[in-house]
Amino acid sequence: MKRFLIFIPMFFLVICTIFSQNTESPVPQMDEAVRTLARNIHAKLSEKRAEKISIGQFTYNESIPPFSSYWVNQLIGELTNISGRSYIILSGSSSDADWTVTGEIVQAADIIRIYTRLIRSSDRAIEGSFNSSFQRNEHINDMISYAAVSGNSSSGSGRDTREPDSWESPVIFAIGTSPNSTVMNRTITDGDEDFFLLVPERDGRLTVETTGSIDTYMYLYNYDTDDELASNDDGGQGSNARIVQNVRSGTRYLAVVRGYSSSTTGAYGFRAYMVFREGGSSWENPHSYEIGIGEDNVTTVNRTIQSGDEEFFLLLPDRDGRLVMETTGRIDTYMELYNAGDRDDLLDENDDGGNSYNARIRYNVRSGSRYMVVVRGYGNSVSGSFGFRAYFPGQGTLSPDEYETDDEPSQAKAIVIGTPQQRTFHTGNDVDWVSFRVTQAGRYTIQARGANSNRLDTYLELFDDNLNSIAEDDDGGDSLSSRIATRLNTGTYYLKVWCLDEEPDQGYILSVEAQ
Repeated sequence: MKRFLIFIPMFFLVICTIFSQNTESPVPQMDEAVRTLARNIHAKLSEKRAEKISIGQFTYNESIPPFSSYWVNQLIGELTNISGRSYIILSGSSSDADWTVTGEIVQAADIIRIYTRLIRSSDRAIEGSFNSSFQRNEHINDMISYAAVSGNSSSGSGRDTREPDSWESPVIFAIGTSPNSTVMNRTITDGDEDFFLLVPERDGRLTVETTGSIDTYMYLYNYDTDDELASNDDGGQGSNARIVQNVRSGTRYLAVVRGYSSSTTGAYGFRAYMVFREGGSSWENPHSYEIGIGEDNVTTVNRTIQSGDEEFFLLLPDRDGRLVMETTGRIDTYMELYNAGDRDDLLDENDDGGNSYNARIRYNVRSGSRYMVVVRGYGNSVSGSFGFRAYFPGQGTLSPDEYETDDEPSQAKAIVIGTPQQRTFHTGNDVDWVSFRVTQAGRYTIQARGANSNRLDTYLELFDDNLNSIAEDDDGGDSLSSRIATRLNTGTYYLKVWCLDEEPDQGYILSVEAQ
């Protein structure tokens, strides 16, 4: 009996000791668990010869609590400090990563368990799975709890710690400086909207986007005027929203994010950034470019563009006329032309009007006026080298060629198969009719391309002897050149050739070849 009485106090002592330990801060045991996890992940990444990894979200009941944010930040720190690693760690979610670390936080009775998965981006295969467990106590409860809110705000059920937010009380978001800027984790519930206030420190191009797996929809407003500037559904990766907008320093903007439908719920990330490259150009400090005369006497300026970057070129024409502005190189560029005195005054824009993926604008300019050309990658991920040049095509128009007058089928001039002809469109409305005779049935290729470059926009239409249209083509050749490849029987055929450029600046070569 005495032994039993002695046992009771010891039993309670053990229980009290455990309770006391469990009510202490869980940070030391969490930090040790993260270090162990980082070592295990590092071993697997080294085995797989990983090059780029990103740390994704760790969700709890489809939300991102402070517990998750702490865990992710500690894991990034541990992996970053491991010596001898051959891979790099990308900030936030990144489409460039070949491996992603992500996971879930699960409650089982009084235990919190973190499941971590190492996923190969190419095929979404799970190459490693790990778990870490903690007994719940008041501190962990605080770290995974959500702020309960009510009233007329963005969420009546309060599924993340930044609720309640609303138009009148938005979440202030610090704009990043790169596409890998920090992501703010939020959660959308039924009928929810989240509000983010953005105040750029410089003029430039602002990118706002969501990350994650749920289907989001985004609006961007001028916060002070309530004007809607843009909206987007799936402009980002997967079903994520992305808006790219020219913004002004000091102006307040509001991004509003909701699910695509009222039933769309779950965790997502929000990011906003503006790319400013040290030593790069800007609207306030553009490159001054000296306009050339004639395509053969123009200087090409070579520049490098980074992801989300822009390059600015200031043009001061000394004459009235039609100015050609274009990019060269292999990357997919996009060009905008502005009145240099007002960034809101967009005069023209172009994607693939030049050779291949290059941009090209032709615009009637005025002597003494100031123009700004802005060049960027077609998408935020485009980077690389490109060339820029601007020139007046030359004096006057092209002279009529030796085959004129050939503007009607009855005036068609003959071309011999296998012998190319050099011709001109002496006006933008000039049409050339050509005839040729096929003496042996077979496949033939007909082409009309610029004499100096493939940037002349030609168009071909093929007719039979009764002037019935057989085939036509716009850009089937290189870049803007036209090309028809078809089988022809013996007989006489007619070609109608014309130019889609308003003011052709070079001649063209027409050919009919047997294959």
